[in-house]
Amino acid sequence: MRLLLLLVLAVASAAPAMAQKEDWLPITPEDLQIKQVPGDPGAPAIQLYYANYIDDDSGYEFIYKRVKVLNESGKQYADVEIIGGLDTSLGNLKARTIHPDGSIVEFTGKPFDKTIYKGRGIKWNAKTFTMPEVTVGSIIEYKYKIKDYSSDHWVLQQDLFTVREYFSFLPRHWGESFAWAGRNINGPAPVKKSDGWELEWKNVPAFQTEANMPPEANYKPSIDFYYFREDIKSTDTFWREVGKVVNDYYERYIGNRKEIREAAIAAIGSETDPEKKLRKLYERAQQVRNLSFEHQKTEAERKKEKIKTNENLGDIVKRGYGDSEDITAFFVGMARAAGFDAQLLLVSNRRNSFFSPKLPTLENLGGRVALVKLNGADVYLQPGIRFCPYGLLHWPNTSTEALKYDKKGGSFLLVPPMMNDKSLTHRVAKMELTDEGTLKGEITVEFQGEEALEHRLDALETDDAGKKKDLESELKSWLPGGADVKLVNVQGWGSPEEPLLARFSVELPGFASSVGKRMLLPSLLFHPQAQDAFKHAERKYPVYFPYAFTERDRIEIKLPAGFTPESVPTRQDIGIKYARYQSASVTDGKRLVSERALGFNAIFAQTDQYQELKDFMTKIQAGDEQQVVLRVEATNNAQKTN
Repeated sequence: MRLLLLLVLAVASAAPAMAQKEDWLPITPEDLQIKQVPGDPGAPAIQLYYANYIDDDSGYEFIYKRVKVLNESGKQYADVEIIGGLDTSLGNLKARTIHPDGSIVEFTGKPFDKTIYKGRGIKWNAKTFTMPEVTVGSIIEYKYKIKDYSSDHWVLQQDLFTVREYFSFLPRHWGESFAWAGRNINGPAPVKKSDGWELEWKNVPAFQTEANMPPEANYKPSIDFYYFREDIKSTDTFWREVGKVVNDYYERYIGNRKEIREAAIAAIGSETDPEKKLRKLYERAQQVRNLSFEHQKTEAERKKEKIKTNENLGDIVKRGYGDSEDITAFFVGMARAAGFDAQLLLVSNRRNSFFSPKLPTLENLGGRVALVKLNGADVYLQPGIRFCPYGLLHWPNTSTEALKYDKKGGSFLLVPPMMNDKSLTHRVAKMELTDEGTLKGEITVEFQGEEALEHRLDALETDDAGKKKDLESELKSWLPGGADVKLVNVQGWGSPEEPLLARFSVELPGFASSVGKRMLLPSLLFHPQAQDAFKHAERKYPVYFPYAFTERDRIEIKLPAGFTPESVPTRQDIGIKYARYQSASVTDGKRLVSERALGFNAIFAQTDQYQELKDFMTKIQAGDEQQVVLRVEATNNAQKTN
């Protein structure tokens, strides 16, 4: 208890006034004396102070962090990662290291861009840099602005125990009313000030994560600010009124224009089959230059290229370019002109958090999806996503709410999920095993559907060398350690209706091991993924996969001369309601052929489903790890002895 009081006093005395909130806080004797985290003496570090100031009027966000390193493990916090897109615009970055004796070393370098995590459907980019001369007992602190951006969002729990954190929000002064909505709040509420809101929390525990959990934003305490009209008294009223406004806007924007009717007629040609007509309209929409998937242009660049904002669909036909929203609206307009019942939906994005209609703001409905009636059935399409083939939706806009609207107002519907047949990773390995246990050969990886789309969108952010590195790194992550992987060629980067096909040469030293007169080798080559999600007996959070998927593997291994298969793994066929796993191995004495298939048709498993899923994944791991036993023939053994 005395330590908790000491931690509070350590920074309470250094509380900044609003007028000097972006200055360095003084280092107090109490800061230098702190040795451990309350209730967690082995914690690597403690956050002494965290501040987040949002100035929505000026359009920037200010972040300040002060962290103390408590043991050798805590020195990892010298490597700072500022999470965000690679185009995050940082300004006024300052950082320094304060040693236990009070001496200060300033950071004089520059941050660099880095992808810090990449998995199925998830990619985290960061600005990274390393703090100078960090030792146990050092205090590291840094502050920066994110320019031309404001999130209207406070995250109130950090990854480290935080002694004190302070937040402020200054709204834009456009005559609107504003308020806040909280999520998972278990502490003091924001306090209204004359020009905004402020909040202070003390002794906030570290947020504990789990592998393959849903987006952390769903569970961390947070505050969202929003603007509203005084006459809007409920969220239901808000969305009903928004629906009317959105309907009026898109009816004018799409309209019934001659140039759109002509574009639809030209695209359809003589085709009479309704689905084929719709496919042709989809293809025509995707021929429009998609500005949303090019690097964000400055005003000077837009002026130089003579890029203007499209005021209606006629501008898209005339200019040949548009953003994702323009292109989806263009498709809807052509579909209507061709006689289809079509509408543009405003859809939420579940990549970073799950949508809640309780937060009355359109900012969380940034995606666009076309809903078309085809032969009496609803068809969801997304032509505004570059490389998205007909019949597929980008996964962040599936299994989530979308705003449907008409002249009477707005209401929500659920965009259906993509099933596992819409995402395939097919790996084929043709290898040869040497008598020393090295595996050599070629691996071909084919991505279809959602997997192909994710790879194509990721590739827009890099050059050919970056694409090669990413593909090689991905294959290495599936293979045992020490694999030498080289990309031979890749086909299909720009063909959304075709698979993305990559071919590699691979060498795996020590793949098989000798035990006396026998050699042991795994029957399967690729490591199972997401095993960290199932290493505990219980979970606090649901198990989450961004999208359903299918994996199919075929591994052909030519066996070395003088070795005879003694045993092969038993056939596996395991299933639960939403997933199935199969594997089988056969041999003709000279060659081993193993096949594996995993179909996972769910994205969200509640904690009460965890044990069933854990048992299933444990059986998959056991099946994947089965080994083949090869016996050394007597003649070969004699030759080796001689």
